[in-house]
Amino acid sequence: MRDIIEKQGMRSCLGMGILFSILSAVTYGLNPIFAKLGYAAQLSGIEILQSRFLFAVMTLAIAGPFLEDGFYRFSKSLLIKSLFIGLIVLLPLNLLYVYALKDIPASMMSLITYVYPVIILLVNGIVFHKKIQASQIVSVALIVLACVCIFSDALRSRITLTALAIGFLSTFMYAAYLLSLQQLAENVSAYKITFLTLLFASLGLCFFHNPVSVLSLNAEQLGVTFGYGVVSTVLSTIFVSKAIQMLGATQAGIFCSFEPVFTICFASLLLGEHIPAFRWAGMVLLVVAIIAPNRDKITEVLRPKTLQ
Repeated sequence: MRDIIEKQGMRSCLGMGILFSILSAVTYGLNPIFAKLGYAAQLSGIEILQSRFLFAVMTLAIAGPFLEDGFYRFSKSLLIKSLFIGLIVLLPLNLLYVYALKDIPASMMSLITYVYPVIILLVNGIVFHKKIQASQIVSVALIVLACVCIFSDALRSRITLTALAIGFLSTFMYAAYLLSLQQLAENVSAYKITFLTLLFASLGLCFFHNPVSVLSLNAEQLGVTFGYGVVSTVLSTIFVSKAIQMLGATQAGIFCSFEPVFTICFASLLLGEHIPAFRWAGMVLLVVAIIAPNRDKITEVLRPKTLQ
């Protein structure tokens, strides 16, 4: 009986981890869409990012105490680690990402970022000596094939090498961000991690741009950056933090790879982007990379619970 309860507990944890990964994919899938809408509203890259961070921090500052008791009690260790992630990883990651989006279509950028599972797998195996499963290797191989399609698409679309370099560099930084969360997120509140890393990143950004300038934004600009801050920053970061806690960075990254599917759909519906064949092929490969090697896990989660 005890074994049955433990198995059901593990299956429940796996199911919740997959759910949080997919929720992160949906909310983060809107990330490039909000950035493009910000540029369309005549905002600069740094204005988009600063307003996004400010709204995200304010939202968590208000909602945090309702989400968790003792929200404002932070250990010294958590503060130091969050300071490192916020300033050294999260801030440059987002600066690179937003500026890459100025010249790269939203749907293509969402596919470029999915080189990161390869990086995470290698670092986990080489640096942290974690066992690499065959299913993870299959997933990463399919993701690499998807990246070949993406690069071919970029060449056909005449995207500059500078823009592509910035885009791929942001991908390396995103891998570093997930790995940093993996080391920090264990037994730590996802709400606190999100709040502190965004707070320190926002403070760092103040050295590059005056935060008071947000008061001069018009209604459209405020609406876009507020949505960016709440949906694609607060919610997506909380969801991915919880997914990493339950699945680990590599497995969470594989399930979060559904994100480009949502981004491509959003880009087509909301931005009117034309999606060429190479981009569709890249998306299909990413979906196969998720489902094929993990079909047993997905089936186990969806199977009705029994006490046999």
